[in-house]
Amino acid sequence: MNAFFASRADGRRRIHRRHLVWLAPLAVVVAVGFFFGLGKLVEWLWRVTLVDIFAVKPISFWQAWGLVLLSQILFKANMQPTTRTGRWRHGARAGGDSPETEPGQPVHDQGS
Repeated sequence: MNAFFASRADGRRRIHRRHLVWLAPLAVVVAVGFFFGLGKLVEWLWRVTLVDIFAVKPISFWQAWGLVLLSQILFKANMQPTTRTGRWRHGARAGGDSPETEPGQPVHDQGS
């Protein structure tokens, strides 16, 4: 049975290698298209909103990318989740010590 799964894995690896020949260049083309498209989108949005409304100067492609990077730094740099989730929480006791109780005191049921 183990030989069956090994042969299936080898077959999958061959298929993935065969598709890698055209997937890698496709990924590069998509990345370049995304880079160019996002820069042009920000440049266009600046032109159609701020230039027409407030009469500010239009920006270039590289200035548009500077704005994208600046907004990432300002608005996403220090984002922390507001609630703590993770594996460590699942192991906590259901009725753990609260700050009001002394360590070692029994925890009383709140419903009674």
